[in-house]
Amino acid sequence: MREIKSNQIKAIVKKFKTNMIIWLVVALFGAAIFVLSIHMNDIRKSTDFHEILATGENTQNKLVSVEVNEKPYVFAYYPGDNSGKFYFLWDEEYMYVAFLNETEYKKLNTDSIHDNPIKVSGITKTIPSDIKKLALEAYNENVEKENQLTSSEFNEFFGVLYLDQTEVDPAMVICLIVGIIAWMTGFICFITQIILFIRLKGKLKKISDEDFEKLNEELDAEEAFYYKNAKLSLTKSYIVDFAHGLKVIKYSDLLWMYKYEYRYNGVNTQLSIILYTEDKKRHVVAALPGYTKKSKELNREIMESIMDKNQKMLVGYTKENRAKMKEDYKIRA
Repeated sequence: MREIKSNQIKAIVKKFKTNMIIWLVVALFGAAIFVLSIHMNDIRKSTDFHEILATGENTQNKLVSVEVNEKPYVFAYYPGDNSGKFYFLWDEEYMYVAFLNETEYKKLNTDSIHDNPIKVSGITKTIPSDIKKLALEAYNENVEKENQLTSSEFNEFFGVLYLDQTEVDPAMVICLIVGIIAWMTGFICFITQIILFIRLKGKLKKISDEDFEKLNEELDAEEAFYYKNAKLSLTKSYIVDFAHGLKVIKYSDLLWMYKYEYRYNGVNTQLSIILYTEDKKRHVVAALPGYTKKSKELNREIMESIMDKNQKMLVGYTKENRAKMKEDYKIRA
């Protein structure tokens, strides 16, 4: 790229580079949050399940864990539900009700678990009445009569909660969603900025060396005027549109100019200027809110300034001008 001397063009290049860095950081942040959410249960500290049960409170949606040192015992499942089954779990002292998927069950169903306890994490949920009944029946069938429990003793022995290993932690879901949104937004915007920056470099390359040097000088000259709201600069020889990166139009190339009003439900929502050049291209510049007095004044001021630089072009969207453009330049508008 040739040396850029104009402060305005330098500002555009810097803005693109800054935006690329910002969106790259957003994408990397989103990716990090996404990875963190996947491994959240391994990183996040869980509460011992027995501590929650000991309070006697119905504390749901709490991340808890159990150091299991006995093979699980299945006692119930819902027909058609392939997500998991209900099991009895044991640690060194207590017995628990848990809902495990098949993969977790196979991991725990090993002869070495007694010597090498395996940590199981999950979310606390209230034990349904039908599962409570089946758990009580299964327990009583496997113990001596004097050790059997009554329904009134169930809560004291098992508690009111079970560990659902298949349930996704709400905090993990939130992190997962935030991570995906941040990554996708950052990645898409980063690629968009790269494409726009490449297009900017391409536009600058297409400008001849003579025009490039002249443009650099004129943009920072005292007689040049920058319309911030319209993102447009008018120099001695050029119209420079910054709304979509950089568009340079010579006054001498203009054939036709007219005001364009976009209306929605009868309301003028946007006001802009349409320019046609000798290469038969249509250019939309100086897009402004169409419903303000300031926009209308600014639109008129810009058009008058352009008219002063080219006395030969046609001005206004009239029947006569449309016919002349069609006849002389094969331009339909």
